[in-house]
Amino acid sequence: MSEGIKVELEISAFGQETVPSYDDSFRKHEIARTRILPKETTLAQLEEMVKELMAEVKEDFQQPEQLLAKVTLRAKETDGVLKYLG
Repeated sequence: MSEGIKVELEISAFGQETVPSYDDSFRKHEIARTRILPKETTLAQLEEMVKELMAEVKEDFQQPEQLLAKVTLRAKETDGVLKYLG
């Protein structure tokens, strides 16, 4: 069995909203999740995970002006060998 890689997924949604008694109002909704995935995980599989998390965020914030995703893999190189952290 291959070594697992810790993958951090962050989804951020933000935009302007109207709130009585305020001149300007902005809203932000964010979630962050981690998963240990096999090295063989494809970009298409990561995209599906991002889509699922974006759908979850949209349940709370239906029409964000911006909806962003960040996927992080943490690794370091020691003696020419790449070691995944987490």
